[in-house]
Amino acid sequence: MDTRTIVIPEIPSGRKYWFFRTEGGDYYPDFKINNFIALGWDDFCNINELKNMTAYDDIEVLKSKFKESYPNERRFGLAVNQILTFINTMEIGDIVLIPSKNSRDLAIGEITSDAYIYAEDDDELNDVDDFLDDEDVGYKICGYKKRRDIKWITTIKKNKLDPQLFKLMWARNTITDASSYDMYIDRNLHSIYYKNNKLNVTLHVEQEKGISTRSMNALLSNTLSYIDCFHFDEKENELDALEIKMMVESPGVIQYIGGAAALTILLGGFSLFAFGADINFEIAGQKYSINSGGAVSFYKEMNRHEEEMAKIELEKLKSSMGDLKIQPPKELR
Repeated sequence: MDTRTIVIPEIPSGRKYWFFRTEGGDYYPDFKINNFIALGWDDFCNINELKNMTAYDDIEVLKSKFKESYPNERRFGLAVNQILTFINTMEIGDIVLIPSKNSRDLAIGEITSDAYIYAEDDDELNDVDDFLDDEDVGYKICGYKKRRDIKWITTIKKNKLDPQLFKLMWARNTITDASSYDMYIDRNLHSIYYKNNKLNVTLHVEQEKGISTRSMNALLSNTLSYIDCFHFDEKENELDALEIKMMVESPGVIQYIGGAAALTILLGGFSLFAFGADINFEIAGQKYSINSGGAVSFYKEMNRHEEEMAKIELEKLKSSMGDLKIQPPKELR
């Protein structure tokens, strides 16, 4: 039988997240197609001067100069802080979210460059820009010079957006620190990921009608019963610390957060009834191997009675997931 290997992404604990506005969605197509974000106030484009500007006196001088250049900007202090955030605080590897017009879509990407000044020296490219810059077809060229390159990862439709992320849409500033929403963003990027020494597994509940207490209780009970079929020190130590976060508003999500040993058993169960093959998980440099009979490489061999009990509990788990129309994580399908 073929063996699948799934590398679980490890997300840096220090990664920051940013919500970045697109002038009412006007610049969303340009940002998406050309893989960048850009900030205005182009009178201030001396990157070397702006880099690492943290001294109070220097920032106050910058605010005075800004006020002279943009006398109609009422919140000049905020504008200066936004410029310094774009130049100095945002970093390569951070995650950026940008909304389309009317927030119909939310694009999520990773910053791949330091801040730089865009130079329009290509006449041929400018001719293309003039052709594309047509509000009637919904494409407006962004002329702002301060830019960062972005590798777009995914785009989420408004009706599929995690309810917690709707709060971000109310942010008024061009740049908003969205790091407090990291869990909700991460689980939209990956159904399975490793962060802060914990494995995160997200299940999507597709049940449209109300969810009964009995159905939810069955799912949680069967999850723990299946994991409990396997006996080894790592799992026993982790099980008490296993967290479950739920937002099941039909549809919704259930997120398991805990140690790799306990949750790898759960992933193994999902993979068995998803495709019944041997599977290897690579998590933070550690390998976990699960065969189609249910054996996991890092615990003692099960006797026949224990194997039969594990199969029974796995069928119960599968049934309770079916009742709530829960599919295994997308990485296992």
